[in-house]
Formats: sequence, C-alpha cells, structure tokens
Amino acid sequence: MILLCVLTIVVTGPRAFAADAFTVRGLDVDVTATTVAAAKEQAMAEAERTGFRRMLERLASPADLARLPNVDARQYVRDVAVEQERSSAVRYLATMTVRYNPVAVKKLLREAGVKFAEPRSRAVVVVPLLRPAGGGLPAAWDEPNSWRAAWSGFAGGGLVPLAVAGSVPDPTGAPPPPVDRIVALQPDILAAIGARYRSGDVLVALASVAANGAVEVSLSGGGSLPRPFDSKTFTAEGGPEAAMRAAIAEISQGYEAQYKQQNTLSFDHSASLAVIAPLSGLGDWLSLRERLGRVPQVRRWEIVSLTRDEAALSLHVVGETEQVRTALASAGLTLEQVGGFWTLRIGGGR
Repeated sequence: MILLCVLTIVVTGPRAFAADAFTVRGLDVDVTATTVAAAKEQAMAEAERTGFRRMLERLASPADLARLPNVDARQYVRDVAVEQERSSAVRYLATMTVRYNPVAVKKLLREAGVKFAEPRSRAVVVVPLLRPAGGGLPAAWDEPNSWRAAWSGFAGGGLVPLAVAGSVPDPTGAPPPPVDRIVALQPDILAAIGARYRSGDVLVALASVAANGAVEVSLSGGGSLPRPFDSKTFTAEGGPEAAMRAAIAEISQGYEAQYKQQNTLSFDHSASLAVIAPLSGLGDWLSLRERLGRVPQVRRWEIVSLTRDEAALSLHVVGETEQVRTALASAGLTLEQVGGFWTLRIGGGR
C-alpha cells in the first residue's frame, strides 16, 4: 500500500458568485510516474486538457460539439490553482481549478465557426430558506442553516452566475430583510436584495427536509429567466446534505440550458442596426452606454449623431433579431420599430 502524505490544502471561503464560464473547478487527477515531480507535471497537463474540453462544451451550442477544435489547451490557460494535493514517491493526487483566457477562447471558437453563448453578466441572486422540521417560519440568515451552507459551498461554474444573498455585506450595516416579507415575495424586498448585486433576478429557494432524508425544494421569484422548476423532491445516498447538493446542481444546470438556448451567438448572422435612442439628459446617455456594454450580442457601436434629446447609433450585432431584442431587454433596453425606424429606449428591464 502506498502511504500518501498531505502536502497542502487550500481552503476558500464562500463565493459571492459561483459561476465563471472560463474557470473549471473540481478537476480530480491521480497520476503515477517514475518520480513525483513527473507525476505532478503530467497531472497538471491532464487537468488543463480535461478542463479545456469541459469549458468548450459549456460555451458551445450542442449542435456544434462535434466541431470543437482540437488544439493544445496549454496556450489558453491563464492559471492553475491546486485546492488539495497528496503524494508519495511516484504518485500524485490533487483537485485543481484551471482558469482559461476568455479573449483567446472566444477567438478560437469564432475562427472555428462554432456557435457559442457569452456568459451572462448579471447574477441570479438566490435566497436560500430552510423550513424547520417542526414547521413555522423558515430560516434565512440564522446559523446553522445546512441549505444556506450548501449554496455557499457550491463550486459551480458556467454561463449564469449564482450569487447567495447575504454574501456581500450591507455597507450601511442595515439588518437583513425580514423573512416573512421574503416568503411573501414582496417586490420592494426582492428588489432591495437584488440591488446589492446589481441584479433584478432574485430566486427564493425554499427547502424542507423530510424524516426519510429527502429534500423538497420549491422555487419562486426568479426575474427575467424562467425558473428551472417550481417544486421537486431530491434524494441521495449521502443523506440530506447530498440531496441538497443535487438540487443546487440541477437548478444551476437548468439555468445554464435555458440561457444557452436563448443566447447562443451565430456569427454567420451579423448585421448593423441604425437606431434612435430618445434621451432626457446626460444621465440617460450614461445609462444607455453602460447598458449596451452588458449585451454580448452587441459587438460594438458607433455614434452617428448626439444631441441633448436623442442619440443616433449604429449597432453592430450578431444573432437573430429576436435574440438581440431579448438580450437588450435583459439589460433594460427596449428595441422596437416606430414609423419604420428602430427605436432604442431605456426601460422595461433592470
């Protein structure tokens, strides 16, 4: 039997945003070679290759998976973090996180003609509520809260960021929102929770644990993205904690699939749109610029003319018209035809 010694363990705190489309976490490697140094080198190369493939599959349209380019992953790696590692004289085991260069990866996919989805810039803010076994008002901010802990420890990664409400402290020191008003889905409370993360999408996730260890999860709220499900029961061999992790994974994957279906960019559908944007002052102009910067389908834009009352812009976009309109709406911009001209208005989103 090979005796393994623990070399290092890096413990990270809860993540405010548990998604990054160009980062792949939880890459487990186990390599035996002539020396531990050689085993570690091979293990790192294996993690980079495996992570690169997972990352490309995450981004690419399902119809284009067979066309993913076969290239050397190392030239796209930004950095590698070793979360845990163990070794003997000839064996190396580790769990790694690999971050890839977003600019280089997107350039690779465009040149290969592979349709892909840009990551969503705004998070879905999750409020985990745990119903006590004896009934009563759910727990949200009190500890211990196994449901909240499961969300805080979620090592996801993908196109839709998931932020755990409360992971960013209130700079004013204000108390957390009352649970009864969250359960009632009061719009002002949900808006206040989302505002701290600059998001209008707030998902209330209520969990209850049955006597047999099953976990029932009910989802409400959600904002601009459809909820992955309304209510579902999860079971797992590892008990309630494992069932909670399975529920969180399904929620994340559900958002990923819906978002990718709606936002896969087809670079063979590109166009320039001449739009008129009514303005009521400098504030509107600054807001318009900031919101356009959030929309992946708008590759660039140019000013044709600018006055105090309106801006005439040329938008260079990719994707079908409805994709572009939906993406603009998610940034709080309404694109519509008025009198035969495209008009871009601030409003109707977040």
